[in-house]
Amino acid sequence: MNKISICNSQIINLKATLDGGQAFRWHGDGDRYRGVIGDKVYIISNEKNSINVESINSKIDNNDFIKIKKYLGIDFDLDKFKNIYRHNEYIYKLIKLNSGLRILKQDPWEAIVSFITSSVSNILKIKKNINDLCILNGGKIGDGKYDYKFPSDLELIEIGENKLRKIGFGFRAPYLIDAAKKSINNEINTNKNSNSYQTKLDELIKIKGVGKKVADCIMTYGYGRRDTFPVDRWVRRGLINNLGYSSKLSNDKLSILAQENFKDDSAYIQQYIFYGEKTS
Repeated sequence: MNKISICNSQIINLKATLDGGQAFRWHGDGDRYRGVIGDKVYIISNEKNSINVESINSKIDNNDFIKIKKYLGIDFDLDKFKNIYRHNEYIYKLIKLNSGLRILKQDPWEAIVSFITSSVSNILKIKKNINDLCILNGGKIGDGKYDYKFPSDLELIEIGENKLRKIGFGFRAPYLIDAAKKSINNEINTNKNSNSYQTKLDELIKIKGVGKKVADCIMTYGYGRRDTFPVDRWVRRGLINNLGYSSKLSNDKLSILAQENFKDDSAYIQQYIFYGEKTS
């Protein structure tokens, strides 16, 4: 079997989830998105009220089915989440308007590189940087323009800072090299999460150029944490204009207060605020 149905189309909003600033290697054509998970190329599409997945490289087996559902965050109960916030007019409205927006569970190393790259940038530029990096590294795994494996920490070191700068990473280039070195030396763990938010935060901010916001993004999209609350200008706007947070507070302080308030719902609350404010 080379195509399988993952779920009903109402379960996930592909555009909001795959092309909304969480991941940067999905390329859309209508209701079809082509991208890479691990070492395989997939096409995820909305057809006849069903979310279908095709594999370019091989037949889809049960392991693929489990992997893709986990990657797409299908296990999270959005109906229960929405019901919890039915009395919060702003959040409830965001959840209803952007129904099916889910948080992806990406590879931690890819998330580290992607969100270091995101610093002082925008989605289109990040996508270009990340895809140019994969093309430069080689490892072609399909017949599409962007069908490449993601470079490992060792491969990133071999590419080097100068080449990273040449393809547009600029001041972020040495930060990526530092992250790769720390990964190789096991100063950061790209496989395991931590029971403690603070422990994982302290680990990630050892990387040069990584502060709380980038670390929160890495933990949210790479390590699957739900107690994180990345705050950028869009989330800041939502917190201040619609939830009564003080404009005098820094983004980091806003993040801390929101985490204390929303606890394990933090990641999903911020995701709906981010996407809702950005697309409104």
